[in-house]
Amino acid sequence: MTSEDPASATRARRHFERGESYLTGGQFDAAGVCFESVLAEYPQHQPSLLHMSTVRMHAGRFAQAHQLSALAAQQKPDTPEAALLLLRQLVRLGQSAAAIELCRPLPPPWWQTAHSMAAVAQQLSRVGGHELARQFARAAAIKDPRHPSALYMHAHLEVFFGEIQRAVDVLERCIKHHDDVVDPHWLLSRLRQPKISPRIDRIRRVLARVGPGEDQAYLAYALHNEYHEAKDYPRAWAALELGCKAQRGTLNYDVAAQRELFQQLQQWRAPELGAQGGWIDPELTPIFVVGHFRSGTTLVERILGGHSQISAGGETQELPTQLRLATDHSSADVLDTHILGVRGQLDYQQIGRGYVDGMRWRSRNRPFVTDKLPSNSLNIGFIVKSLPNARIIHVVRDPIDIGLSNLRTLFGQGCGYSYDQHEFIEYYRMHEAMMAHWHAELPGRILDIQYQDLVATPLAAAQKMTDFCGLPFEASMIEIEKSKDPVATASSVLVRDGIRRDRSRLWGHYEQQLKPMVDAFAGQTPS
Repeated sequence: MTSEDPASATRARRHFERGESYLTGGQFDAAGVCFESVLAEYPQHQPSLLHMSTVRMHAGRFAQAHQLSALAAQQKPDTPEAALLLLRQLVRLGQSAAAIELCRPLPPPWWQTAHSMAAVAQQLSRVGGHELARQFARAAAIKDPRHPSALYMHAHLEVFFGEIQRAVDVLERCIKHHDDVVDPHWLLSRLRQPKISPRIDRIRRVLARVGPGEDQAYLAYALHNEYHEAKDYPRAWAALELGCKAQRGTLNYDVAAQRELFQQLQQWRAPELGAQGGWIDPELTPIFVVGHFRSGTTLVERILGGHSQISAGGETQELPTQLRLATDHSSADVLDTHILGVRGQLDYQQIGRGYVDGMRWRSRNRPFVTDKLPSNSLNIGFIVKSLPNARIIHVVRDPIDIGLSNLRTLFGQGCGYSYDQHEFIEYYRMHEAMMAHWHAELPGRILDIQYQDLVATPLAAAQKMTDFCGLPFEASMIEIEKSKDPVATASSVLVRDGIRRDRSRLWGHYEQQLKPMVDAFAGQTPS
């Protein structure tokens, strides 16, 4: 802080330091008073703008937090520390394009340390800037060949781009120097490498040293993956049970709140959904790919992205971000009952315009762009009201296949229902009732694609999707193994093999253990 008035600068510095102390201690209201005092004298003080944005975010005022971070982003940060603070806040607030534009003119050497470069790579990857993220991750690993975060992010990004052997080499190097860091064991276990037994022994040794919690979950999932690949299904299931229990214990999944959300969603009716409004951009049409997680949405997007007029946008938070902005409400979830409850007061044209503007960089100048966040199925009402020309493709798959795949996927802090069979069964049923409701109220707006049909007759399924989108069919769409686009989902390894027909009824290996699902979905599974 500089000023012609030394007393003013001294006061502001004291307010800022006191505000940081309050922020560290979780005293957000007191911190806000201090940062407001700084901004009263220095309205463009970037660190205060960002800290004030955090205070507003904590208070649930998403739009205000977004505005403050946008003001901060108008200034080029002068240190790596300031830039990383800005980057993290932009990502937290869903400002994907601004995050990428911040980093593009600041090459990896400017960030000085491997730790900072790895952190930049992580943040860029969270918003879909995977190519730029990979540049930072590679630079971080060169800067410090032993830095655990640098090596992990390097391998993580290489997997997204299908560079599996390079990822394996980097992960082995990371584990050699840091065998107590759990993430590399988990990621390596997903890469289906030979010589499984030594990795199993190594994971078991590390697992014996950790207590209950997320580290235990990562290692137990790694152990499950290796045993599953070795076809030792009893031990694979035991490890999976441990992993699910450990991860579920870290979550605050509110089953009652989930039930209330689905109940409220089914109160939307055709007259309200069909009311005029929304935004149509003649140059860019979104295609939403929705369904359950692990239902085949990545495969659908991969096929669509093979069309010359469609850009694969990946899993984005662009629509949830616009809903939070429109309601000035912070939410950790894709949708909550507060946002749903004020839907009659929203400016759907602004939501639609903001969404399309946010997706434009992902379109790569193509006229169609996909948004493959499966849980946008909850937002179908908002989609049809804000984006009247959007296409919506819903992927349908055997519920037990989905259920087992959910159990076998470590989603982190998301998908709280996915670590317990009974919770998954209830969620699945609520989701299917919701989709039946959308179909009834919005006839013709949603195309169902059966996963079994997709893998059995991919050309026919691809043509069905292009017809629905109003595009000419291109047979090369199904050659997904030729695509160089990154895949940043749990299917990132499998899709490199092309369209596989052997991914159904994997649950047969665990049929006895999956009895709750088998009984619940009897008659709903394909033969």
